[in-house]
Amino acid sequence: MAIGYVGLGNMGGPLAARLAPGGDLRVFDLNPDAVERLVAGGATAASGLAHLAADCDVVFLCLPTSAQVRAAIFEDGGLAGGLKPGSIVVDQTSGDPRETREIAARLAELEVDLVDAPVSGGPLRAAEGTIAIMVGATAQLYERVAPILGRISPNLFHAGGPGNGHLVKLVNNLVSGIIRWATLEGVALAAKHGVEPGRAVEIMSAGGARNDWLVAVMGPQVVRGDLSNGFSVGLAHKDLKLACELGQEAGVPLLVGNVTREIYRMCINEMGFDTKVDSTALMMDRLAGTHVVPAEYRFA
Repeated sequence: MAIGYVGLGNMGGPLAARLAPGGDLRVFDLNPDAVERLVAGGATAASGLAHLAADCDVVFLCLPTSAQVRAAIFEDGGLAGGLKPGSIVVDQTSGDPRETREIAARLAELEVDLVDAPVSGGPLRAAEGTIAIMVGATAQLYERVAPILGRISPNLFHAGGPGNGHLVKLVNNLVSGIIRWATLEGVALAAKHGVEPGRAVEIMSAGGARNDWLVAVMGPQVVRGDLSNGFSVGLAHKDLKLACELGQEAGVPLLVGNVTREIYRMCINEMGFDTKVDSTALMMDRLAGTHVVPAEYRFA
C-alpha cells in the first residue's frame, strides 16, 4: 500500500518518519530540508501534490490550519487532482471540526473518504511512537485505517464520527492551555513569596496540583531556562479560539477558557506568533515581577 504524507514540520516530520520503515512512503513539503530528512530515512520525494495523490492509496496531511488543508486538497494542483475513488485522506492537523466535516463532504463527491486523526503528546512522543491519536471516522472506516495509524503509535482512540477527532483535540488543547497558565500562576505566587521555583515545582508535583506539564516540562525545562518545548504560542491560541467558538455556538460556558484565550493573545502581541508556547512563562514573570525562568532568559 502506497502512503503519502504532506506537511513535514515540527509534528508532521516525526509522524511521517514512523510510516517510512517497511512501506512505500511519498512525501511533500515546501521546505526542501524537511523533505530531505524523510528521503534519508527511506521515503520518496513527490514532485507535487496531485502527483503524490495519484501514486498513493492513503494520503496524510499535517498542516497548521484546516484552511491550509482545504487549499492543499482543492486548489489548482492540489491533491484532488490525483485522488482516486476509494482512496483515504487522513488529516492530522489540529483542525476545526466544522471545516473537517465540510471537507469530508466534498471529498465524498469524489468517492474519497476523510479521517481526522490529530495527535497529542509533542514531537518527542511522535518520534518514539507513543503519541496519542484521536480518530474521527465511521466505525467501518476506522477499522480500515487503524492498522496504518498503529504504525505511528498503538495509542489509538476512536472518538466517533467525522470531525470528532478534531473536536476532542481542541478540548484537549483547551484544558492543557488552561493548566499551563494556572501552573505558571501558582509557581509565580510561590516564587514571589520566597520559595525557589524548582522547589515549588517539586512540592506541587507531590500534591493535588500535580499535572503532566508541571512534571514533564515546568520542572525539567522551564525553571532551568529551556523554553524550546512544544509548538508556537500562536497555534496554541488558534486552538483556544476554535474551542471557545464551539462553546459559544453550543451554549457551553467556557469562562476560564475564554480568559486563557485572551492571555495567549497578549503573549502573541508581546512575543510574536511563532514564539514557543512555553515562553508564556516569560509573560508570567513580567506580570508578577518574578524570575521563575532564570534571569538571563527573562522577558525583554
